[in-house]
Amino acid sequence: MNLRLISLIMVVVVFAVACGAMSFLSGGGITLEQAYDSNQVEITQQTAAGTIPHIVAITNNGSKPVMVDKGTLLKSKESQDLVIITDKKVSPNNNDTVQAYCIEPDQKAVSGATLNPSGTSSSQVKQIIDSSNPSNLQNATQSQLQIWIIVGKGNVDVYGGEAMAVVQNQNIKYYQLQEKLDTAKRSVMSRFNLTSAEIQNISFTVESSNSASTFISDLRQWFKNNLGI
Repeated sequence: MNLRLISLIMVVVVFAVACGAMSFLSGGGITLEQAYDSNQVEITQQTAAGTIPHIVAITNNGSKPVMVDKGTLLKSKESQDLVIITDKKVSPNNNDTVQAYCIEPDQKAVSGATLNPSGTSSSQVKQIIDSSNPSNLQNATQSQLQIWIIVGKGNVDVYGGEAMAVVQNQNIKYYQLQEKLDTAKRSVMSRFNLTSAEIQNISFTVESSNSASTFISDLRQWFKNNLGI
């Protein structure tokens, strides 16, 4: 039998199994990124600058549920970038909201701005999210600042962007926010057993992904390259 044909059959079988597994795990739904790529979902910033945590509206215009995963990064050309901190299943032709922390302290949030999914946060950021209590402002603020420490490689400018908006929104002084950031830095160093210099090497995004969705994407690209599909 032709080796190329055998390879094609194997790829089709693996592709079918992977698709079936993804469908089973997601309960028949699709990921937020898949929904966005197929123009089935709208993602909108709801809250104003300085809010902790932020609220993001997700409108599902498609015929399948959209699975929103904690740790998903959202980017915007108009507003700040965010990381989703709650899992949510958005039903077809419906809308819902999710909570999110800021990952761009030098950029203010703009209510009404559009967002798009763009990768996944690192394991360190996910750990901070998992241990945070978004319903408690003090706890949520601590988690937010720890994420800023990771994003800012240990340094955050309190006089600009979202950091400045937090000062104004919480009615505190700039030196008080700096003190909170210093505490957050010590917490990050202790939690992940890092020195001050080593914080600069932490990434807030996943450098590479071995997820099933990435595998399926690679298979699709293989079909395009080899079969012209």
